[in-house]
Amino acid sequence: MPDEKDTQLAVHLSGNHVEELDGDDSGVTIKEGQRIIRRADWRLLPPLTLLYGLSFVDRSNLGFARIVGMSTDLNLTGNKYNVILMLFFITYTIFEIPSNSILRRVSLRIYLAMLILGWGTISMCFGFTQSFAQMAGLRVLLGLFEAGFNPACLYLISSWYRRYETQKRVAIWFTGGALIAGFNGIVCYGLSQMEGLGGTRGWRWIFIIPGAVTVAAAVPFYILVSDFPEKAHWLNVRQREWLLQRLRQDRGEVEETLGRRHLIEAAWDWKVWAMAFLLTFPTAGGYTMTFFTPTILSGFGYSLAASQCLATPPYVAAAICSIITAIVADRIQRRGPFIIGYCCLVVVGFILIGWGPNNGSRLVGIFFGVVGNYCAVPSLATFLMNNTPGAAKRQVAVAVQTTMGGIGGVIGSLIFRTQDAPAFRPGLYASFGCMGVEIILTLVLMRHFHRQNKLADEQGLILEGREGFRYTI
Repeated sequence: MPDEKDTQLAVHLSGNHVEELDGDDSGVTIKEGQRIIRRADWRLLPPLTLLYGLSFVDRSNLGFARIVGMSTDLNLTGNKYNVILMLFFITYTIFEIPSNSILRRVSLRIYLAMLILGWGTISMCFGFTQSFAQMAGLRVLLGLFEAGFNPACLYLISSWYRRYETQKRVAIWFTGGALIAGFNGIVCYGLSQMEGLGGTRGWRWIFIIPGAVTVAAAVPFYILVSDFPEKAHWLNVRQREWLLQRLRQDRGEVEETLGRRHLIEAAWDWKVWAMAFLLTFPTAGGYTMTFFTPTILSGFGYSLAASQCLATPPYVAAAICSIITAIVADRIQRRGPFIIGYCCLVVVGFILIGWGPNNGSRLVGIFFGVVGNYCAVPSLATFLMNNTPGAAKRQVAVAVQTTMGGIGGVIGSLIFRTQDAPAFRPGLYASFGCMGVEIILTLVLMRHFHRQNKLADEQGLILEGREGFRYTI
């Protein structure tokens, strides 16, 4: 018979802190709880991070292929390059919500493995295109297959961890994937040196090899990744119930099946739309940095090799900063102040890119721009998930937010126009306006959440229809 102290304790992963869960009769001890969470981390985060990195590589290789001959071979004159970038985000945006709505109705592992096979195959096909029209058609298909992956990852992470355990995991997933993509510059330079191998241009290998790696990764992904906690075959019934119990006590949630009521509830909640909208501009900035950093560096006078390789270090810095600030944010249970800080960093970075007195200061600006935009995304995703209780409503909200991120991708692919190179001043001015809106809307939400929490504490107001729920500011 387990000791009562052991049977009623569970792990709180804000560091190594352990807290008591009322009514937990699963018999899970502190050490066993820690092992369960660690196993969940290893089952979820490495494969999700790797595949996110590959998806980012497959959608962003255009920026590197562009400067090693693709634009010349395919006659991508005028705004054709921007159009190709934009087409991906049309289908990516349209199909995110429908894709996320079926996650609880099908096997998540099978569904995501099929998406991975699809976009990996399409990515390989980019290496065989002969015209602008073929490239454009493939970008549309790539957006269709990648649309379901990111919202599924975010929803899956939120379904396994408590509210103040999520940001560090989202940060590992997102910035780890971005870090993989960041090293893509060095990889692409190496692949471009395969020029003429098999009678194939070097820029074509930039698509063929990563696409093949993505296809090969689909099988181990299917084997390793778990569905939701209640379906985790590698846990016993007692352990699964412990996981579900800690989630219920954290959010007051019960198992829900997505229905029309949840769609309407999310659609009429202005907070969902506001928090979703916040993702638009950092995503736009992030894609801008991904698509155009090689071109910007080339415009600074750097060689092809230097332009490819110098695009990598900012993503290393972004990964480190994002994980550190995520740990701090989870510990102090705050999101908004970090979001505002990241926006300010982006503004400083873009000022240096556009008006820095020398290449050294402009490189610092690229670091700030990448770090600010990429660190903001995990904070914004967690901000929404923390403040949207109810599994079904949150499923819709996450899809709405990632759809807004897709719209940000459209913006990011258009505001830095080819004719504005190398300074890209109009795009920088637009970015300043976007960051200003981001800061103002974040302050509005923080003020609203603070007032609602105060009413709940002082007057007993029940928030979101859940006793004891408080917004995360």
